[in-house]
Amino acid sequence: MANTGTTTRPVFSILVVGCGLSGLASALALAQAGHRVTVFERSPKLQEIGAGIQLSPNATRLLQHWGVFDEVLQYADQPKDGTFRSYRGELLSHSPPVSHPNLVRKSPYLVVHRADLLRALLSGTNKHSTIEIKLGSEVEQVDFFKPSLRLSTGEVYEADLILGADGERSRCRAGLLGREDPPYCPGDVVYRVSVPTKAISPGHSAWELTRRSSVDFWMGPRGHVVTYPIQQDMLNVVLIYAEGTSNTKAMSGPQQATIDEFRSRITGWDPVLHDLIDMEGSVCTKWNLFQIREQNQWHHESGRFVLIGDAAHAILPCLAQGAAQAFEDAGVLGAIFDQLEARKQIPDAVKVFENVRRPRASDVRHHSMDQKAMFALADGSEQEKRDTMLRAGQDYSLFEWLWGYDAIEGGREAWKRFLRE
Repeated sequence: MANTGTTTRPVFSILVVGCGLSGLASALALAQAGHRVTVFERSPKLQEIGAGIQLSPNATRLLQHWGVFDEVLQYADQPKDGTFRSYRGELLSHSPPVSHPNLVRKSPYLVVHRADLLRALLSGTNKHSTIEIKLGSEVEQVDFFKPSLRLSTGEVYEADLILGADGERSRCRAGLLGREDPPYCPGDVVYRVSVPTKAISPGHSAWELTRRSSVDFWMGPRGHVVTYPIQQDMLNVVLIYAEGTSNTKAMSGPQQATIDEFRSRITGWDPVLHDLIDMEGSVCTKWNLFQIREQNQWHHESGRFVLIGDAAHAILPCLAQGAAQAFEDAGVLGAIFDQLEARKQIPDAVKVFENVRRPRASDVRHHSMDQKAMFALADGSEQEKRDTMLRAGQDYSLFEWLWGYDAIEGGREAWKRFLRE
């Protein structure tokens, strides 16, 4: 039991399947709420792979709350500007508003490499004696009613609650649904070029772009490019391009690609982009952009198991909300479980969590899909309407809604409202 000063509350045992961003964030949030958390990861060591991640204020506000913001900041960059441009290079607006004082004054917008973010979260879990991480532990079966899980070694662990945080290819989701539910590829391919910036000097066409910290978008037919700095001396250059289902060969993970492949997709685009990817030392990779089908329910009827993060709602990266939405899940869950007074409340708490999170995640998902379509318009009347809208700053309200969300407050108020009603 945890003593809060005036009352003694129960300490729950919570098992988390998956040690990615979602699993670690949930462990931090629930440990901070006073509970014991065990995280199971089938890999024998955490993979320091991935690419750059943008963290908007709705994510960094949670990092601050969990006490890991300062460590993330050691690895991260804080952009001073954002721009939307046409694919030919015409500046349309200073958006996304990554430095707008009304949006980022208390919780800034950051860009960071995924491996560095994972390292900072892992360091944060080491400060909690109530968090245990078991690497090389493959979960073979989940008993949703007990609840318990069985590892491939035969070991069985029982708990008060189990979280399925095992990503878009979630085995937990398949078990919950009673059938396989693999992600699908609608024909989009992500090309990423890591560009060393040390050799970019005054006189180079990309000098102005690389000497300031910014998040810059180019929008063109069938896709868009975004650039931002990571790891001090690299520029992350990412193209999301609609290859079409007939032209897309499924890739299970990042694969080597050539600069020529990237270049062929942006023929006729801003010469600055071509000069950037031609820098000596630039390395290109590519992978499929997968989606999962929207889930009607995240929790098991027992109320002792629930999906979180990409396992529940993998979201397109076009609003840079993948990590942020996983963190919001953890924030809401931690805020609710910080208020529970009895084990019998867990099923209701799980339902309240889903009632808060599923509509929000669905809205973000659909906005991301709309953003992807808007970014990839061919020249014409719709593209002209988009450019007019951006020049007028009419996208500000979207970012205000998206970045202004406080998951901690949302979770607290939802549980209080449930108790009143």
